Amino acid sequence: MKKLIFIIVFFVTATSWTQETASVQVITRSLQDKVMLRWAVDQPLAWKKANEYGFLVERSTISRNGEAVVPIIKQMLTASPLKPRPLMEWETLANQDQNIAVLAQALFGNSFKTTAPSQGTMGKIMAVNDEIEQRFTFGLLAAEQNFQGALLAGWALEDKTVVAGEKYVYRIRVALPPESTTAINEGSTFAGVELYEPLPVPIGFTGAFKDRNVLLSWNYDLLSTLYTSYIVERSEDGTTYQQQNKRPIFNASDNRVGSTISMYYTDSIPNGTTFHYKIKGKTAFGETGPASQVLKGRAIEALGFAPRIYSKEIPDDNTAILKWEFKEEENELITGFELRRANKVDGPFTTVEKNIIPTRRETTFKGLKRINYFTIVAIGKNGTESPSFATIVQPVDSIPPKPPVNLKGVADTTGIVTLSWDKNLEEDLGGYRIFRSNNPTNEFSEVTNETYKSEIYTDTVVAANLNKTIYYKLQAEDLRYNRSELSQILAVKKPDVIAPSAPIIKMFDVTEKGIRINWIPSSSTDVASHNLYRKTENDTKWEQIKTSTIKTDTTFFDTENLERNKYSYTIIATDSTELESKPATAISVFWQGKTLTIDDIKFSGTVNRELRFINLSWKVKEEDIVEYRLYRGTTANDLKLYKTLEGTSKGYNDVSLEINTNYTYGLQLVLNGGRVSSIKKIELKY
Repeated sequence: MKKLIFIIVFFVTATSWTQETASVQVITRSLQDKVMLRWAVDQPLAWKKANEYGFLVERSTISRNGEAVVPIIKQMLTASPLKPRPLMEWETLANQDQNIAVLAQALFGNSFKTTAPSQGTMGKIMAVNDEIEQRFTFGLLAAEQNFQGALLAGWALEDKTVVAGEKYVYRIRVALPPESTTAINEGSTFAGVELYEPLPVPIGFTGAFKDRNVLLSWNYDLLSTLYTSYIVERSEDGTTYQQQNKRPIFNASDNRVGSTISMYYTDSIPNGTTFHYKIKGKTAFGETGPASQVLKGRAIEALGFAPRIYSKEIPDDNTAILKWEFKEEENELITGFELRRANKVDGPFTTVEKNIIPTRRETTFKGLKRINYFTIVAIGKNGTESPSFATIVQPVDSIPPKPPVNLKGVADTTGIVTLSWDKNLEEDLGGYRIFRSNNPTNEFSEVTNETYKSEIYTDTVVAANLNKTIYYKLQAEDLRYNRSELSQILAVKKPDVIAPSAPIIKMFDVTEKGIRINWIPSSSTDVASHNLYRKTENDTKWEQIKTSTIKTDTTFFDTENLERNKYSYTIIATDSTELESKPATAISVFWQGKTLTIDDIKFSGTVNRELRFINLSWKVKEEDIVEYRLYRGTTANDLKLYKTLEGTSKGYNDVSLEINTNYTYGLQLVLNGGRVSSIKKIELKY
């Protein structure tokens, strides 16, 4: 279900009105006895036109008790276009709800000038300048907060004539006159009483109680298709609750980056008193959902001063002496200090010394690791904590890591060696250095030019040589470039028989001038050449027609001594030791000297929206057709193979469709012998 708030967000982020064609955006809510609809136009000028001409609502009954209704039953739910009601009908509700007043002013006011505050909810939307933009933006926002206002504006409808077991498609369009030059696409939605679902409880409701305030938060994104705003309620006794926010809290930001967004509300409260909170979601249809679980807590006075570590001494590699500042007059407010340590600046921190008396300003820690982050935390008598900024303590590091262990390796037939080993556990590990040799008694050469970060390494060796085994050693290296001792030697056996991997004939193209063959070369690293072979249908021996010693040369256009016949092609890779790969899977093509053109294909399509299909038909001046290839895409540039049909086919009915979608179809012929035609394209809008 789309959110009307999207219209506001889209408007805020747009840089001008010169965007795609305006559209009617629709949301729906299926209840047990009715269907409620809400809609709005998504561009300011089109919105103004739509309010002038009004909206028409059509309902199509498409299924009944699980069976399709044929023909579809259509019914107009509006005898005349829905337009904003006369201003006098707004007065009572406008005096009761500011949203109704704002909406009435946006529709009927002689002027509409609103200055958005620099902070707060409205400030998140935009600083609007143009009057039409102001009316559009604030009108939609006000209607979002009050369903009765949307009904008065002609932007909503309640369908109470729905029948259990039936499902409907609703279409909402602007009643534009025939002579109008404005284009506004209609909107549609699917609904039925069987689609009713009770409103859910808000998700992830938490709170952080601080000094004289509490910061409440909850997950907005997961239920954003249902709830457009929220109400916060507070109680001192846990029984009687009062609403804290005068107006519902809503999100007007554009969530295009992250997948989870939290909504926040800060409430000022006195310290020491327990308060209870719960929240409720509100829909664009005026419904209020069930309350969240109750959150309770109390604000606690914070310490006015935090410790500051100003000195750190390292008398030896195992010891650190830390000194800090803290206001003497606040000693009476704390029970003492705690020293906490972490491996990273952002923690997690572990308490390594407790019960440091309030008058102390120095402590000694033994047991330093390679990297240490320390913080001193003042513990208030009321349970609050005031930590210092973390400081790093790193002793002179001359201790190397341990050698890597559990080395494993395997070599494939192409000379690719894959090595793996267990990850070293040192906190300041920088990576590894890898060494290789053809003889375990000779000196090993480093194959890594810099510190290697992973525990899996791929090496390439010449497979076809006299050495049957390749040997490796590893070193671990820390962040200060201390290297471990060499690991134990790893011996990796090479395959006894190494022939190049077979190339693959990727594609071919038959033209009037000849036959073009394209292949994927052998993946072996020591390939010396690729040799292309050809034979006719009646030949028993292959004829070599091409030898390429350049690996990037993957195409050959065969034009020599061709006549109308069936030809087969294959390709073989040869490595530097003249070992041959297996032949590539042969392909066979029939060459006639000409190729069908687009003009030889008659291809058309008819859209049937009532029966929900597109009928495609074709006619071709050719009898020797093996198959038809039907392509489909939403544009001419993203065609993909959609269906393969027999050569006797004359048409196809496409039913896998989405409303208001442009489709491009392409038809290609495959003839006897492998010839293919060009792709004939047509465009249809469903």
